[in-house]
Amino acid sequence: METGYLDKLLPISYRWFIAKGLTKWQPWYFIDTIETIACEPELSANDFFRQVFQKETGADFDVYLFARRQDQEDFAFFVVKDGKVEDRVVSIHLGFGDGFTLDPPLRYANIEQTFMNWMREVVMVDVEQDWMMEADLFED
Repeated sequence: METGYLDKLLPISYRWFIAKGLTKWQPWYFIDTIETIACEPELSANDFFRQVFQKETGADFDVYLFARRQDQEDFAFFVVKDGKVEDRVVSIHLGFGDGFTLDPPLRYANIEQTFMNWMREVVMVDVEQDWMMEADLFED
């Protein structure tokens, strides 16, 4: 497989989790499937959420929705710069209001969180604090 093709795919850490079936991290779940990670991402697939993100953050970059929290309006996006999905993550609560809500607006240069950092710092913290219960161990 040529490297040019790999450059057009979603970040490898995200694809690895999906390929291993590690997709439901209650309360978070991934949007993509084993079939979609094998192809170049369809950047317009979640246009509505991308537009809300842009409107509420004033970001100077585009995004690709890859995860959602099931019990809140929290979303995780990969940064898209020059048409390429990067391993930079923005995790944010969207208000679906009428206007711009972040001050100052998000800037590409300030986004440093990777997918693996997001898993450790957001997902695992949410699982441990809000969802890990003894009763869940014995559910079918």
